[in-house]
Amino acid sequence: MKMRKTAGIAFAVAAAVVVGVFSYSAFGDRSEDNSGEIRVFKSYGQIERALRDIHDEPVLYTDGVIEDVAEAPTNAMAAKEDSAAGGQHSDTYLQVEGVDEADIIKTDGEYIFYTSRMGYDVIIAKASKGEVEEVAVISEEELKIAADDLHLMNGRLVVIGTETDTSRPVYDYSRSPSTAVCVYDVTKPEKPEPVGRYKQSGFFLSSRISGGYLYIVTADHLWADEKRIVPMAGCGDEYKKLKPEQICCFPEPASHAYVVTGSLKIDAPADRMKTRTRAVLGASDEIYCSGDSIYYTDCRADYRNFDTEDFNERTYIMKADIGKGRIAFTKQGSVRGHVLNQFSMDEKDGYFRIATTAQVKGKDVNYLYVLDKNLKTAGKVKGFAGGEQIKAVRFLGDTAYVITYEQTDPLFVIDLKDPKAPELLGSVEITGFSSLLVPDGENQLIGIGSSTSEEEFGEVEDGVKIALFDISDPMNPEVLDSMTYRDWSSDVQYNHRALTVNEEEGWYAIPYMIWEDETGGVLQFKAEGGKLMEMNRYESKEGIDRCLYIDDYIYGLEQNEDNIISWEIIQRKERH
Repeated sequence: MKMRKTAGIAFAVAAAVVVGVFSYSAFGDRSEDNSGEIRVFKSYGQIERALRDIHDEPVLYTDGVIEDVAEAPTNAMAAKEDSAAGGQHSDTYLQVEGVDEADIIKTDGEYIFYTSRMGYDVIIAKASKGEVEEVAVISEEELKIAADDLHLMNGRLVVIGTETDTSRPVYDYSRSPSTAVCVYDVTKPEKPEPVGRYKQSGFFLSSRISGGYLYIVTADHLWADEKRIVPMAGCGDEYKKLKPEQICCFPEPASHAYVVTGSLKIDAPADRMKTRTRAVLGASDEIYCSGDSIYYTDCRADYRNFDTEDFNERTYIMKADIGKGRIAFTKQGSVRGHVLNQFSMDEKDGYFRIATTAQVKGKDVNYLYVLDKNLKTAGKVKGFAGGEQIKAVRFLGDTAYVITYEQTDPLFVIDLKDPKAPELLGSVEITGFSSLLVPDGENQLIGIGSSTSEEEFGEVEDGVKIALFDISDPMNPEVLDSMTYRDWSSDVQYNHRALTVNEEEGWYAIPYMIWEDETGGVLQFKAEGGKLMEMNRYESKEGIDRCLYIDDYIYGLEQNEDNIISWEIIQRKERH
C-alpha cells in the first residue's frame, strides 16, 4: 500500500506589507492576547541572529553571503476555454464553501483524476454509466514529483507533490525537499498538456484555491548540511532565495523552520501569471482559510518554566489577508492551549473564533475564544469539559458545536451571537466520540467518528460510529440515533475530504475497510425521520480510500491498487 506523506515537523509562514523593525517578544509573556502588528526582517543578518537564538538543533550559517532575489518571475501558462461540464457529481467536501481543498481524487462529472496507489503517477479515467476507462497517465518521470494531491478548476489540473531527486530517496528527511506545483490543461483529458510549474522549499502541508488563485503552504526545516538560512521559490528553472523583507517571524521562534506560502493564478494568460512567495520563521501547526484570510497557528509549551501538571501551552496566531494572489501578514495574537485541526477555527463578521485544549494542574480543560480584527480577545468560554480533550469542532453561523472525549462523547452547544459574551448553552452525552460534525438541515447534526470499548488497559477505539444529534433546542440537544460498525476504519475518521455528500438527494457515503480481512467498500446512509438509515453497503475485495458519485453510480478508489471500481446507486430503505 502506498503511504501518504504527512509533515511531522514544525513549520511557520509568510510576510510582506507590514512596516516595523524586526523584534520578538519574551516567551514568558503570559498575557491573554500577546497581539500586535507583524514585524518583518530588514536584512539577512537579522535572520542569522534570530536563527542563532533558537536552540532546537544546529544549523550552518552563511554569514550573510546571500545574493539578492526578485519576486518570482512571470510564469508561462496559456489559458484555454473551460472544458464542457459533465453529469451530476460530487465535489470534495470542504470546510468553507467556495474555498477548494486539494485531495487525492477529483472529478468534473465525466472524467476522474486521481493519484496512483502503486506509484506517484496521476491517472485520468473516463467514467460513463459505471464503466471506467483509463485514457491518460501523467507519469512521475514527466511530473518530476511524487504526486500527492490534486485540484481541478476550469479545465486546469493542479498536481502537488514532492520534487523527486534521483540522488536520494523521496522520503530522505536529512534535508527539506522542494514541493512543486505542476499545472496541466485538461480540456482534452486524453492529452493533458503541461502549462506551468512552480516550486518552493519544504514539505507540502496544505493548499487552498480562493478567487481563482492557488495558495500553497509548505514546512521548510533548515538542516545543518544545507548551508542556507532562508526559503527558496521560483517558476520553471528559477529557484532563488527569498528576500529578507519577504520574511517575518512568530514571537520567540521555537524552531529552525519556516512556513512558506506561495500563490499563483491557475488559469491566467502567460503574460499575466505571477507568483508571490512569503515565509515566517518559527513553527506552525494548522491553517484555516476563510477565503479572504489565512490564519496560521503555532502551539508551544514554556519549557523554561516547565511544570508536569501545567505545560503553559499557548497557540500563537498570525493572520494574512489574501486576494488576487496577495499575501499580506497583518496581525498576530495568542490564546491558551492548542488546536485540534482546521475545524477548530472560523471567521465571521470580522471575528476569529478558535477552540483549544490546555492542561491545567494535570487536567485537560477546554476554551473557546472570540478574537477581534486585531486578534485581541473579545470574549471567551473557559474551562469547560474538565478532564476531556476536544475531538471535533464545527462552527455554524453564530453557534459552535464542540465534541470532547474521555470515556463518553459530550456535544456542547456554544452561543456566539454576542462576540463579547459567548455562552455555553446545552450539552448531551453519547459513548464513543465524533471526529467530524456535519450539518444535516437546520436542526440536525451528524457526527462521524469512532466507537469505543473498555479493554484490559483502558478505553480503546474499536470501529466506526455515526451519531445523529437534534440541535433544534440549543439548551437541550439530543441524541436521536446512532450506528456502530465494529472492526471498521474509514479515512473519514481522520480526513473530512473522504466524506461524500449528495445534498440534492440527502444522502452521505463513506469509504471503509474491515480490519480482519482488509476488505472494504462504501457505506451509503441518510438521516430521515429522526433516524439514521443504512441505504446500501457496496463491497470491495480491497479497502477503499475515497468514493465519489457521478449521476447514478458510486465510484471507489481502492487502497492497494490503481483501480477505480463502481456500483450502481440503489435507493432502498429496508436496511434499517
